[in-house]
Amino acid sequence: MARLSLIRLDARGWQRREDFWAALLPALGAPDWHGPNLDALYDGLVAGENRVCPPLTVEIVVSTPFPVPLTTYLDRVRNVFADAARDTGLPIELRFV
Repeated sequence: MARLSLIRLDARGWQRREDFWAALLPALGAPDWHGPNLDALYDGLVAGENRVCPPLTVEIVVSTPFPVPLTTYLDRVRNVFADAARDTGLPIELRFV
């Protein structure tokens, strides 16, 4: 089995979902055509379209609370990671530290 990749994202200053995507997509090595949306995220994780492929853990380092809309959105992102893990049988996780 491939070695687990760990990506740590510093969430200081994140206020909107665009802040999340601006940090995540380059960290994954997503192709230029990768859209900042949940469907594209799932496809990239499952199809191995990113430079960094599963097994994968993304840790979001949280120093201050997020605005409620961003928290709600990141819960949806975590569900996409869980769906990708289920569908591939590989460890794919998003967690907050």
